[in-house]
Amino acid sequence: MANQVRIITDSVSDLPPALAQRLGITVLPIYLLIGNESYRDDGLLDRAAFYERLWQTPRLFGTASPPPSEFQAVYEQLAAAGASDIVGLFIASNLSSVASNAQLAGQQVRGARVHVLETGQVTMGLGWMAVAAAEAAAQGASVAEITALIQKMRSRTTVTGVLKSLDYVHRGGRVGWARAKMGDLLQIKPLIAIHDSEVSLLGRVRTHHRALQALADWLHQRCPLERAAVLHSGVEPELQTRFQAIVQECLPASEVPIVAVSPAFGVHVGPGAIGVAVVTA
Repeated sequence: MANQVRIITDSVSDLPPALAQRLGITVLPIYLLIGNESYRDDGLLDRAAFYERLWQTPRLFGTASPPPSEFQAVYEQLAAAGASDIVGLFIASNLSSVASNAQLAGQQVRGARVHVLETGQVTMGLGWMAVAAAEAAAQGASVAEITALIQKMRSRTTVTGVLKSLDYVHRGGRVGWARAKMGDLLQIKPLIAIHDSEVSLLGRVRTHHRALQALADWLHQRCPLERAAVLHSGVEPELQTRFQAIVQECLPASEVPIVAVSPAFGVHVGPGAIGVAVVTA
């Protein structure tokens, strides 16, 4: 029997459920921490209520990786279903312990080989890699071929967005420059980018309008695109569709999804963010 390669990712990938189901991608929920309680980021949380509460009491919120035992249980289910190889694509390893726990669990699995690849990405930047890997696997690609595909995608994949505030990035403690420069950045509307594991500040503008224009200009400079999605953490529909139209100019032959980012990612960028996840052609 031919090898069967299955793809697994985490809920920070923000894959639309129908797309993940169609491609056979397993999505393992991250834990969302609210005060002394924890919830699985499984898509069932009321996102409007979540972002309203995040505005009001940001210090209550955090995230945590599933323990290795949860990864192992899912790996063994996939192996029992016939998987010979499992390719794990998770949030950038410098931003979370998810990939580390996934790797540890993979060493304990019998019946299938587990390969955890570095993505250097978040939200649909990660999601697009999982989609590409699943599409390749469905066409019979080997693990080596999928690994090469992801390595090439890393340099072409960027998540860029305008945040209402850097306070949430600063609070997360994973971005060194945000910790060091927070006092200087309180009054700006930040335009940030995540590319190949690096989180960088692309722009320092004083108004939200100028930040949005900077994002639009950045997008036009990236045309043409191979894959793209509009991302947001609770912004008005008019702004979502405005950026969908801009992205569509760079990707005229494909539908551009609008994705409300998961609470597990929203905790770290805050409410009111708008952005894009693009893979350049």
